[in-house]
Amino acid sequence: MKKTLVKMIVMMFTFGLLSIYAYADAGDMGYFGGISEGTNLPKTIEKYVPVKEQKTKTMQYKEIVFISGEPVTFQGTIKVTKNDDILKTQQNGTYTEKYDIKASNVDKNATLDRSIQFKTSFDHKDREYRKQIVTDSEVIDWKDKIEIDGVTYNLDEDISTFSFSGVKDITPGVSYYSNTISYNAHYITSDNRNLQIVTNGSIVGYDQPWSKVETGQITMDIQDKDSQMQILLYPSLEAKKTMYYDKTSPFPISFDGTYNQRLEREASLKYRVTTNHPNLSNSQLNNSILLTTANQIEKLPIPAGLDFMLGHDAEEDIKKLYSMEIFTEIPHRNMMVEAMPRGEFIKSLCIAMNIDTSDYIVTNRNKDNMKVVFGDVLPDNPLYPYIMAAYDAKLIKGTGKTFNISKPILRQEAFVIYIRVIGLQSIGVSESPATHFTDDKEIASWARKEIQAGYKLGIIKADKQGKISPTKWLSKVEAAATINHLIDYLREEISTYYRQ
Repeated sequence: MKKTLVKMIVMMFTFGLLSIYAYADAGDMGYFGGISEGTNLPKTIEKYVPVKEQKTKTMQYKEIVFISGEPVTFQGTIKVTKNDDILKTQQNGTYTEKYDIKASNVDKNATLDRSIQFKTSFDHKDREYRKQIVTDSEVIDWKDKIEIDGVTYNLDEDISTFSFSGVKDITPGVSYYSNTISYNAHYITSDNRNLQIVTNGSIVGYDQPWSKVETGQITMDIQDKDSQMQILLYPSLEAKKTMYYDKTSPFPISFDGTYNQRLEREASLKYRVTTNHPNLSNSQLNNSILLTTANQIEKLPIPAGLDFMLGHDAEEDIKKLYSMEIFTEIPHRNMMVEAMPRGEFIKSLCIAMNIDTSDYIVTNRNKDNMKVVFGDVLPDNPLYPYIMAAYDAKLIKGTGKTFNISKPILRQEAFVIYIRVIGLQSIGVSESPATHFTDDKEIASWARKEIQAGYKLGIIKADKQGKISPTKWLSKVEAAATINHLIDYLREEISTYYRQ
């Protein structure tokens, strides 16, 4: 018994360090109030034809520079380089990250050439149902040169300072981050003036398979001996996947149509000058710019064998899940009444949230060395990679006994996992433990917080009688509707809180 306990503790530590699902990461927009096109979310086909991870990415970039006393829009590129592989293999340590910005404005005969490099220290923190990474960055090299209308502004690196720290909260399916920036940049001009730009603000965001957002609130003060200008900057970057049905023409053809997945990206920068400047027009005092990128369209597999679902309330949900390859069972009519097994529900969520299962793919070479946490989930079980990956991602807990993979999942069990996968349980914390549902008394104490959170988020809803029937099992078609509802929330609704 003691040996088993020690083995479990060692496994939990090893898994927690090496198998983190994804790192949500700030920085695609840089840290100077500009915006970039960002990068697309992964395509479905990349599950089968992986794209090599790039340590350096170059993106379109826009920034409004106020150093001359008026807003000047620069357009060019930002190159982001991060040597952060160490994050996946060590509990703590350091890595370097670099941001190179080159941009211009032809009308103003203006150029911007900036390079800043950080040494970033990090430390992993294990938390219940999540992991955290705390980071702190210090500048090791900073060059900044701006030319506008014949005047050159050169950064005095010796007396300029930059503070940048953050935390990443990695939940089973969504990673959230919050970074604080503060810098004091001193410039010497070609006409022998001294200016300083004092900037404070925050950049927050999240990353998950269906959308990602990075948004900032920054206050910038530009000072010289004769004047002062304050600007509030609101940069924002969003990438998301939307899905629509494309009916096939002409007739006849072997299929009616296909679902298409559209990968969209858009960045915006709003600003407002809060100090008095009579020489500036209203549009110069308060304005915004956009940076848009052409959409990419991806065809998804044609869902077949689902004619029996015609007219069912969940018809569209189950067709979409088959098209997205989240449901993989061969379709059959009994699915309309069959219960959803616990193991299959976890598998569907792992696929939907792109939880990495690669560490648990069983081969003839490694099958005898694979870890076992649940007695009924052995390496030869086809659900083994999904259950173990969910355990590794802290979506489920190990008991050392069984997971009951074939047992029908109760609605309240599904709701708990449903909220836990997006890491928003804390929203359900309330002074009153009672929920708004008419069958509140049937809800188990261990499920109340998550169900309350789902209610507040608008993704757990009652039926016409105000019930959620927590102790009833979930059918397969109900599970399809539940998971598709979660995906819709993650595509659109969650981003509205960040954009606001």
